[in-house]
Amino acid sequence: MGSVIPNITDNAFIDETLGLYLSIDGGGTKTNVSIAARRGHHHEPATIIATGFHRSSNFTDLGIESAVLSIGEATLQALRSLPTQFASARQWQFEDYKISGLNSQAAPFVKIWAGLSGVDSPQDVKVMKTALSNLFGISSPSKSSLIEVTNDCDLLSSVIEKHYRSNHKSKNKSCLGGIVLIAGTGSIATLFKPVYNSLTGSRLLQPAGRLGGYGYLLGDEGSSFYVGRETVKTILHALDRGEDTESNNGIFDSTLLKEVLQHFKVKSSTDLLAAVYSLDKTNGENEHDRKVRLAEVSKLVMKCAFPITGRGDKFALKVMLKSAEKLSELVAELCNLHHLNPNQLVLCLGGGMWGYSAFQSLVLKTMNDKWGANWGWAETIKQPDQLAAILLAEREEPSLE
Repeated sequence: MGSVIPNITDNAFIDETLGLYLSIDGGGTKTNVSIAARRGHHHEPATIIATGFHRSSNFTDLGIESAVLSIGEATLQALRSLPTQFASARQWQFEDYKISGLNSQAAPFVKIWAGLSGVDSPQDVKVMKTALSNLFGISSPSKSSLIEVTNDCDLLSSVIEKHYRSNHKSKNKSCLGGIVLIAGTGSIATLFKPVYNSLTGSRLLQPAGRLGGYGYLLGDEGSSFYVGRETVKTILHALDRGEDTESNNGIFDSTLLKEVLQHFKVKSSTDLLAAVYSLDKTNGENEHDRKVRLAEVSKLVMKCAFPITGRGDKFALKVMLKSAEKLSELVAELCNLHHLNPNQLVLCLGGGMWGYSAFQSLVLKTMNDKWGANWGWAETIKQPDQLAAILLAEREEPSLE
């Protein structure tokens, strides 16, 4: 389960005259960018020729300026690592933007697709598109189509598009669209279906519904933040009830407890609550840092729940099962709302929570056990920015026919 991303080591076959394509995956923890280019032969696939990364670019957490600067730094890192034949592109910078908020040097891209966490409304799209246009030196309104801003969920729709193109006319198993389920720092499920465009006479893959994505204050059930929060809450509840009660299910003998205490740099669970809420403002920590610190507990939980050898920690497994149930409920509700048959859909799994194949299997099994879901196709996408960049480079006409 997963998608293969074309890469080549011999850059001699890349045609720099065909342009560069930038994709941005702006997550709640990290920003990844990829640059794709076409090879000289028309029918050969595009390839990723450079990548970069930086900290989070979720503007609802960090503010617009910090989010855009993070995207700029990740892009700069990718451009500096381009093959030597892209000498001009390697020289791009955004010092003007840092000074005046408007870059006089146009970025060397034919097309840019920014999929950003926190972009959840038309107003969000407008705000971030304006900010990124200023960063990339796209000053002319006539060139506004060069940049597309969506939620980060949309980047994974390229996988649904691939399966739809191959199977929508199949007599054996027809593909009618798909659902992207992101479980990273946050969680969201988005339905993508082909929509007929009367102006072009073709079908375009479009978002047709979503659930979740409300942020850590209101939702994000099943996400890494949820796993971290539930783990700490369970420890604190057990502490309040007393260590010797049967209801604690061996929490205070758990290997996970030791990992959590070490993560928050405390020796006793009685000090855990204060450590969770603490902020080192002398080092510039803010609410976002506190959220990320709690979300990072999920890595410890999964390590204990799904060890390479031996049986998983009972406490950790219980938390991960709750996470799987929450994600299953999110997708089940989306399917019920839109009267969907999973057998005719692609399920795309994206986000850092899917790093353990055992968790992927647990979620799929939970979906099947709870509401009988059998997916037509299921893929885990580890590098959505790379897939999206390749799609940008290869797409001549945005038609699904």
